[in-house]
Amino acid sequence: MRWGFLTPKVSKTTGKPLFPSAWNNARADKVVSNGLWKQSFQERRCLVPASSFREAKGRNPATDFWFALKGDEPRPPFAFAGMWRGFQPGLDGEIEQQLTHTIITTTANEIVKPVHADRMPVILNPENYEAWLHGSVDDALALLKPYPAEKMRVVLEGVGVREDEF
Repeated sequence: MRWGFLTPKVSKTTGKPLFPSAWNNARADKVVSNGLWKQSFQERRCLVPASSFREAKGRNPATDFWFALKGDEPRPPFAFAGMWRGFQPGLDGEIEQQLTHTIITTTANEIVKPVHADRMPVILNPENYEAWLHGSVDDALALLKPYPAEKMRVVLEGVGVREDEF
C-alpha cells in the first residue's frame, strides 16, 4: 500500500494535472465529519505496524526525534490506528486503483509535546486491535487518544538522523 490518500492536484499556472497530493495523516477530530476520511473510518480501519516514529523540531536544520515504546526490546513493535481505501476519486489510470492508507493523529502527549506541540499518531494497545478493526464507529472513536507518555521514550535525537542509523 502507498502511504497517503491521494487527491487530484492541478497546476495553478497551466491548469494541467500534477502528481496527486497525498494526505498522510487524518486528524482524529475530523474522521467522522470530513468527506475524505468518513467512509474509510466507518468501513476500512486497519493497523499500521511500526517500531518508532519521527517528529522534527525547528528548521534549518531541524532536529529529528525518534519515539518508541518502552519494553524489553530496543524498539518494541506496535500499531498505529489507520484507515485504507482502494479507489482514489478524481484520478485517472492506474493511480486511481492504488491501495492507500493513512494514520490518524490526536493531541500530543507530554513526551511528544515539546517536539510537536499539537499532534501525534494514535498508537493502539494490542488489546484494542479487535475493537479498532471490527468495533462500531463509537468504539473506534473512543480509542483515538494520546498514548500514555510514561510508556514511551525518545530513542534517537539529532540533526538529520534516520531510522536506519539505530
